[in-house]
Amino acid sequence: MIKSSDLFHIPFYKKSPYTGSLEGMRFYIEKTQENETDVFQVWIFPGPYCFAKTADSLKQSVTFPFTEESLAKIADWLNEQYTKRSAYWNQHKSLL
Repeated sequence: MIKSSDLFHIPFYKKSPYTGSLEGMRFYIEKTQENETDVFQVWIFPGPYCFAKTADSLKQSVTFPFTEESLAKIADWLNEQYTKRSAYWNQHKSLL
């Protein structure tokens, strides 16, 4: 499972998005703006391909406030999404 300590701190996201995976569930986290306010945009999608090569119809996203406290909420949400559909995600594990 993903822990909030597995995710980087705020300064990282000011410069770069973060990608990762958990048993076939891939995720992409970046800082974006919503109504001129910084937010975390978090996407989940099936592997084995990268974010750019996965069809938008297979992606699901949610936003969180751009705060350090949100990183724990993001980890919880990612784990919840994995747990709800673990059989689906396991069908999309890496090709390696």
